[in-house]
Amino acid sequence: MPQKAKIVTRSQSVSTVETDVLAKGSPLTFEEIDSSLINLRDASIGIAADSGSANIQQGDTISIVGGTGITTTTSGSIITIEGTSQAQGITVRAPDSSTVAVSDGGTLQLAGAGGITIGTTGGVITVDATTINNAINIDGGVANSTYGGTTAINGGTSA
Repeated sequence: MPQKAKIVTRSQSVSTVETDVLAKGSPLTFEEIDSSLINLRDASIGIAADSGSANIQQGDTISIVGGTGITTTTSGSIITIEGTSQAQGITVRAPDSSTVAVSDGGTLQLAGAGGITIGTTGGVITVDATTINNAINIDGGVANSTYGGTTAINGGTSA
């Protein structure tokens, strides 16, 4: 367990030095030496966290405690802080307000229908409606394929 430094003083048990006196220019008295040693022993460091701060005195133990999904371990002079994923997944909403939930680490599957194809390249999703566009020819020409039995809507001209 941590301990304060053990010191021997000539006569003081508490420090009487309250301010720095650097380069005093004359020999230190026994009281000043004793007080300086006591001040060194009683020095503290400050630790700040998200929710406040604390002064740590020599001989105190700093405890590192994990929160939700966080664990801490020590081995020798090494502190390890590990966290499990705090992700909550995602929910995808369609225009008709229906939703699909995708759990953490899950996969959202996309499927085309009615002449729409979906592909991915290099992390980009591409939705292609070329089949639908080629199925109906508005200006009365020849369509490449049929759509619902109609290959063209006749009687108009393109703008």
